[in-house]
Amino acid sequence: MLIDIRSLLVSGTLLNFLFLILSVLTWQRGRHHVGGPGYWLVGYGCFVLGILLVALRGVASDLVSIVLANLIISGGLALKMYGLSVCLSAPNRRIVRLLVAWVGLSGFLMAFFLYGIPSLAVRMKINSVFNGVLGAGAMWYLFRQPKTDVRDHSWPLLICFGGVSLLFVFRFGRAFFWTAGPSWLTANDVIESWLMMVLLALIAGIAVGEMVLLHGHMQAKLRTFSHDLASSNQRLRSEVQRRSMAEEALLAMNAELGCTQKEILLTLAEVVEFRSKETALHVARVAEYARILGNALKLPDDEVRLLADAAPMHDIGKIAIPDEILMKPDVLTPAEMDIVRSHTIVGYNLLNKSERPLIRMAAVIAHEHHEQWDGGGYPLGKRGEGISVPGRVVCLCDVYDALSMDRPYKAAWELSEVVAFIREQGGHMFDPDVVHAFVETVDQFAQVTAELADGGCGF
Repeated sequence: MLIDIRSLLVSGTLLNFLFLILSVLTWQRGRHHVGGPGYWLVGYGCFVLGILLVALRGVASDLVSIVLANLIISGGLALKMYGLSVCLSAPNRRIVRLLVAWVGLSGFLMAFFLYGIPSLAVRMKINSVFNGVLGAGAMWYLFRQPKTDVRDHSWPLLICFGGVSLLFVFRFGRAFFWTAGPSWLTANDVIESWLMMVLLALIAGIAVGEMVLLHGHMQAKLRTFSHDLASSNQRLRSEVQRRSMAEEALLAMNAELGCTQKEILLTLAEVVEFRSKETALHVARVAEYARILGNALKLPDDEVRLLADAAPMHDIGKIAIPDEILMKPDVLTPAEMDIVRSHTIVGYNLLNKSERPLIRMAAVIAHEHHEQWDGGGYPLGKRGEGISVPGRVVCLCDVYDALSMDRPYKAAWELSEVVAFIREQGGHMFDPDVVHAFVETVDQFAQVTAELADGGCGF
């Protein structure tokens, strides 16, 4: 059956224009994710333009319809091949130079055997060799693809480029026996008509194959990304677990350090009390009184804990007071009283160099627990809000305990007498708010006094 080649080329141009739209869609889908689709798009545009120029033989000049048309078609194949190299491997400048030289040489030879030594058979051989090699090069890039996931999606392109190569090999062989005349377009050769029909179908198939390959490539990238993400998540989980374990160990060490620190300071405070006229239970009671008042004053829980832990260190400075003064049974002289009062300064200087919150609060308490609301206290004569809340609280707790317990120099007061005295000193010795909190919690104070009494000598 004879098919008019010109009509075939015109209809093929229209058909491939539709597949050019598919190539545009491929480019739009993959341009931000995969290299290569841009070259495929331009290459397919070259196919459409080249075929159209061939169909214009007789209308356009031979230079345009033969030399330029075949040069554009070969350029389209070269762009397809380079696009595959970009998509599937790492392209280099040597490939670009080789392709440009290859396409340029084909154009030169086509022009030479059109104008220098006119020969349609030789031009058919040149066209077949150069385009067949480009098709084989595209197949080579597909065969050497190491990624199995992508290779599974490359078989449509392998078939199409393989078909292009075989078609031009067959056409090269036919060129040796060409007898249909010097004009290829008007020769009305049946085999050439069928070859062009197959070539147009293969070109359309290339557009479909590129879409399939892009889909496989993006799937492979998605799997790689998912695998990398899973690995990263696993590493992140391991790192979080490691850090959590390290944090737990650090918290345990900090807790142990805090407990050890409190035990050391409490023991030191007890040693100081043993040297004076107080007892070891005095510091324990002051700590519990401070906790009761801290809660009654609605201080934050962390601050209440610090207050209760730091309160036992209020007299830590007495460690520097000589025994003959600290243990003196008689009334102290003014000079000796000044030495005793210096324990607030000594205690502050011992503790204020630490950055630990507990020690810093203990330093403030040691410094201010003898300051009075009306400014009549020592060592600095602070008054009102100028005294820290922990200092105001421990001031009341220390006086309450001193009045409530037997001492060598006095008997314990009755609870009602202690409460009356503290109420009376509200606004003078004590912060009125702290006095109010004490009155509200006096039953709790009395319970602590009874539970931690010095040998049962409290009320």
